[in-house]
Amino acid sequence: MIKGTPMLTGTVEIEGNTWEVTEEKRAGPQKQLFSLVLAESPHSRMHVRPLPGQAVSTLDEVAALAADPAVRWFADSEGVEWEARLVVRSEPNSADVLLVKFISEQFAVHEGPYPFRDGLGARTDADLRGLLEQTQ
Repeated sequence: MIKGTPMLTGTVEIEGNTWEVTEEKRAGPQKQLFSLVLAESPHSRMHVRPLPGQAVSTLDEVAALAADPAVRWFADSEGVEWEARLVVRSEPNSADVLLVKFISEQFAVHEGPYPFRDGLGARTDADLRGLLEQTQ
């Protein structure tokens, strides 16, 4: 933590969901990391960061970043926690394909097409559970 710098905390609304925001300050080129937890579901979490060299100073800026988090966690219908990440599959002479990768400590990694135009932050847990089920 970098001393003497105020931490940004509060709540943001994303697609009708209220997320609790906490900031962590670090050394290095990406000095800020924001953890967001869905108020009514502690399994629903995500991490967002500004680009290297950029700083975020308002909750509105956090909300804008949160539309496309680096990592998003959620629980499936059995209560198993999964990590979701967007990845791009690139192949020569083909268009890039956006995929969602699901990772759990208890099960194998699953991967499938990501059919939405917006990022993981705009998805509900139900959306993510549906995508996970399609990949199993």
